[in-house]
Amino acid sequence: KNTQLQTLFKQSHLSHCFSTLASGPGVIFPVNGLQAEDSFFDDEVVVEIRRAITQQAVETKSVPLSWFALELALEEKAEGCEVLTLETCEEIASQLSVKDLQDALEFLHNCSLLLYYKEQNVVITDPQVILNILTHLTVAFYKLKNGKHLERMPHGVSQVEFDSFTKNAIITFHFFKELRTGPEQERKILTDEKLLQIFQDLLLAVKIADRAQDRFFLPALLPTVSLEEINKLRKQHTSPSLVLLFTQCDECSTPCGCEKTQCISPCGLFCASVVKLLSTGWTFDEQSPTYSNC
Repeated sequence: KNTQLQTLFKQSHLSHCFSTLASGPGVIFPVNGLQAEDSFFDDEVVVEIRRAITQQAVETKSVPLSWFALELALEEKAEGCEVLTLETCEEIASQLSVKDLQDALEFLHNCSLLLYYKEQNVVITDPQVILNILTHLTVAFYKLKNGKHLERMPHGVSQVEFDSFTKNAIITFHFFKELRTGPEQERKILTDEKLLQIFQDLLLAVKIADRAQDRFFLPALLPTVSLEEINKLRKQHTSPSLVLLFTQCDECSTPCGCEKTQCISPCGLFCASVVKLLSTGWTFDEQSPTYSNC
């Protein structure tokens, strides 16, 4: 990619220099790249863009080829489980003469080629592992919420724990252990404690302050609600305790504020915001209706 980027901006002309939208208010800055010919530019903006990106490409860190060999070796070793301990990674790195394992894992993590969690002593070679667990939790949540039975019903869960989960997506550590499924080797390496910590690092979960037991709030499991429904709840004085809105332009369908049309916040943004707020001292009102987007 580094070589391709340098080659692109060493060409005598720029044929593509635009945002995702070809025209309209969504364009970040209009640039005519077709004016470039034989390294001569009538448009000073094009010159500056070329200079900046070329410099960035040249300054990109050189990556040892052995790091990519390591990524393939880790993926092969973890096949069928997709989770490795750091000790196993160290053994493979030694076989490949990779001395800077920490740097290699951090680089591969930043490139989204794997997930590396140093504190949890875990390397996940396929992010699908996390998605599969979240999918299972979501399916279990909606089945239990709608009064349906699971293939393996949880044992030893009190009615209070059950109601808290199906109403507000707040799950106790014991309940989480009972609901979780997956290969034995995966659960042995990626323990329930480590998995919940990773969920917190990814802003998917937050620990609720409770002296009695460990409880975790997973807002992404909750259903969504429309702005019309929120307005109805407001009239009934049962509106959610936190609602985040933004203005969206009716013409270009972006939050640019051309026309003041209120829109409800996207699920991912709201869930991450709630997790961040609760982790910094905000409290959770379990009596208020909760959704994944407000």
